[in-house]
Amino acid sequence: MSAQLQLFLDSVPVEVITGRFPDGAVYARFHQPAITTATQMRIRATAMRSMDDFMLLAQLVDAVRHRFLIKESLLELPYLPYARQDRHMGDGDSFALKVFGQLLNTLAFDRVTVLDPHSDVAAAAVNRLHAITQQQCMQHSARLAGLLAQQRLMLIAPDAGALKKIHAVAAHFGLAEYGTMTKHRDVLTGELTGFELLTGDVQGKDVLIVDDLCDAGGTFIGAAQVLRQAGARAVSLYVTHGVFSQGTARLLAQGIDHIYTTSSYAAADIAGERVELIDIERIYAH
Repeated sequence: MSAQLQLFLDSVPVEVITGRFPDGAVYARFHQPAITTATQMRIRATAMRSMDDFMLLAQLVDAVRHRFLIKESLLELPYLPYARQDRHMGDGDSFALKVFGQLLNTLAFDRVTVLDPHSDVAAAAVNRLHAITQQQCMQHSARLAGLLAQQRLMLIAPDAGALKKIHAVAAHFGLAEYGTMTKHRDVLTGELTGFELLTGDVQGKDVLIVDDLCDAGGTFIGAAQVLRQAGARAVSLYVTHGVFSQGTARLLAQGIDHIYTTSSYAAADIAGERVELIDIERIYAH
């Protein structure tokens, strides 16, 4: 099990107990709080990675509603599972985000707050979704926000998907320009080729690649190589959701000088001199 569940009843934190039965089935329950009535349930579910995690969430929701007359149900879901598969990618493929959304919608939350969803399709798949934008998340790194406000970093969109959001990020921090890149990804094999800087003069500049998610990191390693060849002095990376399936050391050894990400998915132990972890507690508090 990977999900971390936090429960608040009328803003009072309540202990959640999770486990697994001998047959492999998971269970979730809450420790009986001192309060006898509650009308609002707020759950934060971080690092959901499997359907076991969804079952833990669903069981917790059922347990609370069984005990209390809940009038408002709120879910904070920092990382939206299956968000990258937001269409039928090829023959025989499922529209995984739609499938997950249908399951999540059965829990009938009044609001589901997600950090920087991969695409606008998320709002169509998940009922009553509220998105906290990429730039709002970035603002909660004092160091990063300061560098951008002082115009000491040039923003770079690594591909067409990131380009959809980069304009809003630039406007938020008062930046007049940003660079754009392109690449080609084979949908079936995942192979990346054709990295190219389309717009933006990076000669002698410190640049910041901005995207919603980093998995293995091939996109950013390829982008960093092209940016350095074009004369960039330093290359940093911001991603809202740091999966880092091959670790951060690979990125830091192959062209990335500094990484910024939130704790929506990444473990606390990745933080270090060159990796800043932005606490989602600060983001949700605003």
